Amino acid sequence: MSYDHLPDLLTVAETAEFLRMTPGALYNLRYKGEKPGSLGLKFGEGRGSRLRFRKADLLDYLDQLAGARP
Repeated sequence: MSYDHLPDLLTVAETAEFLRMTPGALYNLRYKGEKPGSLGLKFGEGRGSRLRFRKADLLDYLDQLAGARP
């Protein structure tokens, strides 16, 4: 499967859609320090900050999950 159509940096909404979860669930995982939420990169401080996810990090994470299956 090709993911060339995805941007190199994804927004929370794009990441959640790609992973088939809600943005709230993604934020919750980040709060807990769990992947894939913990893969996010924070730009800025305070209320004006932005969270982005690298496509390469997400694909690596999914490959690790696939490799962990029996």
